[in-house]
Amino acid sequence: MIKSTASKLAPLTLVIPAYNDETTIKRLVDDADVLLKQVCDDYEIVVCNDGSKDGTLSILQALSQNNPRVRLINHEVNRGFGFTIRELYLCGQKELVFSLPGDYQYAPKELLTMAEGLDDYDLIIGWRVNRNDPPKRKLQSHVYNAMLRLFYGHKQKDVNSIKLFKRRIFDKVQLQSYTPFVDAELCIRAERAGFKIIEIPIEHLPRLSQGASGGKFSVIWETFSDLIKMRTTF
Repeated sequence: MIKSTASKLAPLTLVIPAYNDETTIKRLVDDADVLLKQVCDDYEIVVCNDGSKDGTLSILQALSQNNPRVRLINHEVNRGFGFTIRELYLCGQKELVFSLPGDYQYAPKELLTMAEGLDDYDLIIGWRVNRNDPPKRKLQSHVYNAMLRLFYGHKQKDVNSIKLFKRRIFDKVQLQSYTPFVDAELCIRAERAGFKIIEIPIEHLPRLSQGASGGKFSVIWETFSDLIKMRTTF
């Protein structure tokens, strides 16, 4: 049974990977800042510009200069989603870590929905019940999650969605992947270390920016390769 959170949230780090998100990133950071002011007494917003080729970096530089809560990490060249989200997960300095992509396919308010699981669970995954992605992307995700169940016994349905988790997980879990498999690795290692995981349904919005390259063959190949070869590390 999921309990609602009556009091303010514990200190929280919001992490945001951004790639070619000039049309959405300012709105996302501003909306998140407004929300976090209401629900957290202590928070930080860490955004990583992963080698964007548009105006994302200049927008983030202005945001970080004008808001002391916003911390900017900049990759001069694109390192990819897996490398970036791994870096962001590990850089958080607060008790909780919450992730949102820079393309605004998830509204910051989903934090409130997912936070309902914090009393009983250590890691909450936002389950995109009605996913606003092309059929090809949804098929790739379905196959990927099916392979995770086959190879690792992983029960969750939407492992690469946004997450809210307690940073103390990293006291027992060490991430090794630098590909998008790192999201699955976090969940699998956390569960095997005794942490409790739940998926909570959330809203998934249509893509408004160019965004990340998760559908590229090279990214898919790296991710599925890690899925197979990293079995020996668990």
